[in-house]
Amino acid sequence: MEVKILVDNTASSKYLAQSGFSAIIKDEGQKILFDAGQSKYVLKKNLELMNENDKFDSIIFSHGHYDHTDGFNYFIEKYGKNMDIPVYIHKDAFKSPFIDDRYIGIDEKIKEFLRRYENTVYVEKKVKISKNLIISGSVERNFIYEKEKFYTIENGEKTEDVVLDDMFLVANNTIITGCSHSGIINCIENGKSIKDIFGVIGGFHMHSASENYLKKVKEYISKQNFKLISPMHCTGFNTTKELSSLKGFKFGMVGTVFKI
Repeated sequence: MEVKILVDNTASSKYLAQSGFSAIIKDEGQKILFDAGQSKYVLKKNLELMNENDKFDSIIFSHGHYDHTDGFNYFIEKYGKNMDIPVYIHKDAFKSPFIDDRYIGIDEKIKEFLRRYENTVYVEKKVKISKNLIISGSVERNFIYEKEKFYTIENGEKTEDVVLDDMFLVANNTIITGCSHSGIINCIENGKSIKDIFGVIGGFHMHSASENYLKKVKEYISKQNFKLISPMHCTGFNTTKELSSLKGFKFGMVGTVFKI
């Protein structure tokens, strides 16, 4: 199985970097897009630079934040009603999340399209989409994690948003995360309840992690005996630097290809 990073906050050489995440997964003749970054232009350009076509067998969204979803406008504008592949998303991804007074949810144009699209698949519990790929569904939160001050507006009321739509993908024996809003320890523990896990790739959501939380995460991961640890996107420089001393660490960015 091959995992190629299409969108990330950092990029190698000729590729474009942008805050967000997207990965191409190839396995046994299937080609899956996990998240779509925040820009249709960045997604399109990086596909071109990688000599990758835009023909996917399915698309999976890890959660409903713009920097993981809004690149999907590329597919809407190019294919529209002619799209015929499944798009997997949690039902709570359609909420309207904010941080401070800034909207961080899915572009309304995408929400409208997915609500009407006959191949939208709403995920709440784990879903096996192929022999080697499993979508986690909602993540149980039994271990420590740090919340951000997200909120959502429902029926005119402002309520806390803990991002219950957060999901990850188990690819072979590796977890691929979008942002790990559920907490990276919770994601890994949930993954281990699905199958044996030997690695983790993606956003750990620790860009503003407290010293205590960072210490707990590092101690936890150090005990997992992972073959691959590649924190990206929202993990943050300080956390990435701290985790770089762990066995199996690999710095990932746009253009990085993992064989898992």
